[in-house]
Amino acid sequence: MSTTTIPAGPPAGAPAPAPRPERGTWSRTALAVVAVLVVAVLGLLGARALRAGDDDPGRPVPQSAEMETALGVRISRVAVVGDGGLVTVSYVVLDVDKASRFQADTKHPPVLRSEARDGSTNRVSVMRQGHINRAGATYYFVYQNTGGALRAGEDATIEYAGLRLEHVPVL
Repeated sequence: MSTTTIPAGPPAGAPAPAPRPERGTWSRTALAVVAVLVVAVLGLLGARALRAGDDDPGRPVPQSAEMETALGVRISRVAVVGDGGLVTVSYVVLDVDKASRFQADTKHPPVLRSEARDGSTNRVSVMRQGHINRAGATYYFVYQNTGGALRAGEDATIEYAGLRLEHVPVL
């Protein structure tokens, strides 16, 4: 039998191999990079979520004392949702009795008119009725955004029973 011997080091005249990093050095570096990336992504997502929940488009929703007195509600928000196919109109109940009558009038829902184009909708998909209102609570209507009548970034006019609330920002 013959035995083979393997040299213990590099062949004579060959350059010495690069020193190996300390065990765990690359792991700590990779972990630090991943941690920084995770914190950055979470920060961006958190900022985006805060902006998405921000109902202030840069100016407040106008108010109408006449409309609030007659209907018992204050319009608080108009937003295009559902991939542009729906519009929500949120309102706060000021007078429970008047607000209940307003909500129950399903044959004459408020009309939403674009102030930028000749578009409007009065096709309510969801109009709460037959429930007990609470003063100070926020409720909403869901409209079909017929023909893209309203678009985010524009203003709308809300009309109901001869009353008008103009220059309502659409989110």
